[in-house]
Amino acid sequence: MCLGRRLAKMSNNFIQDLNLKLPVIQAPMAGVTKSAMVIASCRSGIVGSLGAGMLKPEDIRESIKEIKSEAEGAPFNINLFVIDHYGNGYDWDDREVAWLQQYYQEQSLGELPRPKSFAPVFKEQFQAVLEEAPPIVSFTFGIVEASDVQECHRRSIKVIGTATNVLEALEWEKVGADAICVQGIEAGGHRGNFLDLDDPGTGLFALIPEVTSKVNIPVIAAGGVMDGRGIAAAKILGASAVQMGTAFLASHEAALPEAYKKGITGGVFSHETTLTNAFSGRYARGVKNSFTEFGKGKHVLPYPVQNALTQPLRKASTQKGDPDHISLWAGQGVNKVRQKKISEICNELRLELDKVKSNGLSKL
Repeated sequence: MCLGRRLAKMSNNFIQDLNLKLPVIQAPMAGVTKSAMVIASCRSGIVGSLGAGMLKPEDIRESIKEIKSEAEGAPFNINLFVIDHYGNGYDWDDREVAWLQQYYQEQSLGELPRPKSFAPVFKEQFQAVLEEAPPIVSFTFGIVEASDVQECHRRSIKVIGTATNVLEALEWEKVGADAICVQGIEAGGHRGNFLDLDDPGTGLFALIPEVTSKVNIPVIAAGGVMDGRGIAAAKILGASAVQMGTAFLASHEAALPEAYKKGITGGVFSHETTLTNAFSGRYARGVKNSFTEFGKGKHVLPYPVQNALTQPLRKASTQKGDPDHISLWAGQGVNKVRQKKISEICNELRLELDKVKSNGLSKL
């Protein structure tokens, strides 16, 4: 066996050795996935993931300790955003965001905020993860150094990188990642691209074979997978597992504000989704509402600056139960969300996958 195939076989043990009841990773949706959701996912036989990108280091530490104590030894993942830190603030010309000031006035929210800090410092978050040593850490929005991956490995932490195209996947393989989460254009929430932020992306079922033909580490498929048929299709195309976020978005354990839940399940809008950078400064997929339409083509500041500027709007709308001005992040297929316990959703996914297998696809 050649070295490349031998390494691929060894690497595949990372996914295989997790002994999952279902080849699924619950997506790390920042703000939605709290410890309870991660724990429920782990207990249901899938990988639970905490979206820790906007958490302070001390909160990350506490969350990891809580999950370790309650997840019954099951593997779980902590996700971080690899982003720039604007330690000295960020200056902008008010004319650049005059459209947003107009929107604030229309919503009777007064003046735009002028925050001096915008997000936790990635290096401090990463240090907290290293010291608490969860089984898995994943990264999005950027890429870490090979030395950072080695530091994780020294602590027996497996590393998953996010890629939206072949070039990004190859970069993650180069720095030593254990697996790559390939994100199709259908995926809800923020795009994970880092080489070209304006690249709209590729559909998942075109992306999986593109990436698997070029890398020798396991590929995890993310984007629009909502049921057992989607899991089967991703595996047929070469994925070792799938990452599902929108499928669990309306679960009982998701920390979903009432306005958010209303926006994706209450028939307030159609289930049409769109890519927008108006809320945060980075493109993300969510259900269309008044703000996504108003923000089309407008000038935005970089993430997380723009994200901080829209925070009062989102907070006020959430408190009023108004889904028309909050970020309703969701993927294509959001009409198939299930308002059930995570354990019940996983049982249904298992039955759906078994049904596909019974139709002759026993190798799944």
